[in-house]
Amino acid sequence: MTMMMPPIIDMRLRPPIPAWTRGSVFRTAMHYPRQMISFKGARSAWLEDLDLLFEEMDSASIRYGVLIGRASSGAGTLGGVDNAEIVEAVNRYSDRFLGFLGVDLDDIDKGLGEIRDYASVENIKGISIEPGSAREPRWSDDASLDPIYEIALEYDLPVSISLSGLLSVLGGHDITWSSPVSIQRVAQKYPDLKIIVSHAAWPYAQEMVVVALACPNIYVSPDLYASTKGMICADTYVQGANMFLEDRTLFGTAYPVKDIQDSLRDFLDLGYRQDIVPKILYGNAAKLLKLDL
Repeated sequence: MTMMMPPIIDMRLRPPIPAWTRGSVFRTAMHYPRQMISFKGARSAWLEDLDLLFEEMDSASIRYGVLIGRASSGAGTLGGVDNAEIVEAVNRYSDRFLGFLGVDLDDIDKGLGEIRDYASVENIKGISIEPGSAREPRWSDDASLDPIYEIALEYDLPVSISLSGLLSVLGGHDITWSSPVSIQRVAQKYPDLKIIVSHAAWPYAQEMVVVALACPNIYVSPDLYASTKGMICADTYVQGANMFLEDRTLFGTAYPVKDIQDSLRDFLDLGYRQDIVPKILYGNAAKLLKLDL
């Protein structure tokens, strides 16, 4: 890159380690490069080469990649990753990875138990749910999810709620399950809960930006949908950040969807105000995840 980069935090990165590659998770994450010629994918992803990924991360100043847990109980082709393996990865590569524990919405009690077991692990930084693409989809304010939000408050952990039209489709559902409107109700019910909307409810970008404007405890993490030049709705996320979400917009690549250098280059070309770029690339996530780099 031509400009000096801060130590970037990538808020959605799925590395080619056995926990991801042995099942369908990594292969499904390669949906865009497998389906569309405009998404070339990363060389490390096609080769499933972790050392090469680290080289690619270094070339783009990616200090940490955040492993967002997935426990989808067989929904569509999404697959899942055991939380024990997320913990193993963040322990083994503690200078590279941070982790969010996934909760299977078909077995919430098990997920709550694992949060209690692993919440004290140093590089575990949050909880992950995917209600709009679960085996039986539900809205984010469904009463069955309240124990997850309450344990997040108990352990002072943010909750990532992953929503996107594609994610819902890959889970076997229609895209309306990616609407962010129900997240507003969660945020207002739990005003001290920090909520990250991963994939930023794409393509409901306008609704997402307005919901985040209304709720100061919501963080918008569009990842590839605002780090891909020409992507539908990307300009809405950029406008939202430039106008009023500069402290609550987060950067991500959604690797292995794209080459990391390409993602960063596209992000920098999308029109974000230059003065807020360091916040989005690093500062906002570092504060949210309680990092001291």
